[in-house]
Amino acid sequence: MLVDLFMPFCEAQQAIIEEQRATIKKLEDKLAINSRNSSKPPSKDEHKPPKARSLRKKTGKSAGGQAGHLGQGHKLSDNPDEVFEYSVDICEDCGRDLSKVLPDEILQKQVEDIPPLRTIITEHQVEIKTCPCCATRWQAGGCPVTHEFEYGPRVKAISVYLSAFQFIPALRTKQMLKVFGVELSTGTLDNFRRSANRELVDFIEKLRTSIISSGAAFFDETGIKVKGIGHWVHVAATSLFSLFLLHRKRGREAHAEMNVLPEYQGILHRDDYHSYHNYPEATHSLCNAHFLRDLIYAIDRDGQSEWADPLIKLLVKIKEQSEAAATGVVDVRWQGRHRKRYRELITAGLKKNPPRVKKDGKIKGRTAQPKTVNLLLRLRDKEDEVLRFMTHAGARFDNNQAERDLRMNKVRQKVSGGFRSAKAGAEFMNVRSFVATAIKRQADPVEELVRLFTPGNNEYMRLAEHPE
Repeated sequence: MLVDLFMPFCEAQQAIIEEQRATIKKLEDKLAINSRNSSKPPSKDEHKPPKARSLRKKTGKSAGGQAGHLGQGHKLSDNPDEVFEYSVDICEDCGRDLSKVLPDEILQKQVEDIPPLRTIITEHQVEIKTCPCCATRWQAGGCPVTHEFEYGPRVKAISVYLSAFQFIPALRTKQMLKVFGVELSTGTLDNFRRSANRELVDFIEKLRTSIISSGAAFFDETGIKVKGIGHWVHVAATSLFSLFLLHRKRGREAHAEMNVLPEYQGILHRDDYHSYHNYPEATHSLCNAHFLRDLIYAIDRDGQSEWADPLIKLLVKIKEQSEAAATGVVDVRWQGRHRKRYRELITAGLKKNPPRVKKDGKIKGRTAQPKTVNLLLRLRDKEDEVLRFMTHAGARFDNNQAERDLRMNKVRQKVSGGFRSAKAGAEFMNVRSFVATAIKRQADPVEELVRLFTPGNNEYMRLAEHPE
């Protein structure tokens, strides 16, 4: 009788305990997220950085340069700009004249330095004459300068380069240019950026069409602030091109404005963000770097090492085989073995972590699943996209190309903060697209910017074209 009296109370307490246990687990899992087991950047890790979990095989070699490795000391120049000769003219012991004796050896010692920095001012003197016969005033033509005073292409190029590539804030850019004797206002720096953006209209369109025609491209996005409001920097990239877009939205609206994804039909490298699912014309390839981090999290937090650890090793093994293959893809016989092993491990994981089923009568909507179960379901349902790098020569194991391109925009945010206006941000992204593409094409970004600011010089357009 007493047991029956206290049983409802005990059951209620047990329900509360289970709920609190689940809440504690959820909070502990949230605190355990770091750069090693998630997409969280290392700069956001609290306290001591987590110990890295290396996926490379040990070679047994000691760290650092190996035996026989040649150093990379600075080499002497074959064409020095200035030479000072030091001769031996007399023997200090016997006093004999040595001025005509050939030297046994000449020691070369070079000093490399930067000459005094100063600008070059070019004056254009335009004659104005009055005809003594008809009193008509004439001005000489041919002068390329429009205003009384202008800055040349190189001043503009270096200013934009410091902003778009080195991410130097306006104040520090002005301070750096004072080294050259150039004193600029913030408004002038803004005008340089606007001028570059106007010149880049055709370049950006050509860049867009070149990426669309590429066999493999990488897409991603990252957050940034505009006037304190969250926006997104989107990137469409290849090994040769980078196209950036600043947009208020993260998904399809931004994709439509960039207008690359709606027309793209190559291999689309991406993460599993749902907006990328809307482009069936492309061949999708999911980023396995994300899956490796999620699998590490499953091992660390959910004790899933018996299936997750072998799956990590399997994915890394397939990666090594595809990179070593002359064709860029794994041999068909190995593909079958790898798929069989892949499915076995996913099945083992789902057996240990069965998906939750709705209670009777509740059939609408999706059932909330634990993080590990969601990971297993994605790996199971998107096997082809996960293993695309195994079967297609143009597919890569991860989406690191896009992430590397975006990382520099995050550096810019840390150095200079967000943007004060969406217009300035959009102009910056176009200039950044130009500079990043120039660097990928192994061109000097400053010289390409000089060409951009030089009237009539369209040679920079070659950067947006596919090489022959």
